[in-house]
Amino acid sequence: MSLRELSRLSDIRHAALSELSNQKRESINFRHVEKIAEALEIEDIREIIDLEDKPD
Repeated sequence: MSLRELSRLSDIRHAALSELSNQKRESINFRHVEKIAEALEIEDIREIIDLEDKPD
């Protein structure tokens, strides 16, 4: 699926999705994660994100 299609389905700006996919964002809006999961019909959020401890 293209970023444009995901943008259309999730109602998230293409530029924001591009920044996420290119790891150019330091943080993510949880609502965006929720919208992406809904657009991709994902029920378990762990399918699309991994939480890692940040080294001290």
